[in-house]
Amino acid sequence: MTSKEERTQFAADLKQKFEALTTWAIEQCPDQALPLSRSDFDVARKEIERIATGRSDIGERNADVPEPSEDGPQYVNVNPAPWP
Repeated sequence: MTSKEERTQFAADLKQKFEALTTWAIEQCPDQALPLSRSDFDVARKEIERIATGRSDIGERNADVPEPSEDGPQYVNVNPAPWP
């Protein structure tokens, strides 16, 4: 089990590295006609925040489905079927 300090440090490191990557991407964007901006990364920033704070549902979506090694399916379709 991780301690609160470890989670806090992980969240801070993750956010700092994401912001560094964002800055690098904006500075290095080769298409000056359509340059990147900070707002281009807003959705990714929100997802990073969810992961960093532990509010992500990663790993919980299919928790009730057994692993393939436990005779579970190798693929689970999580997309709803389209309307007929």
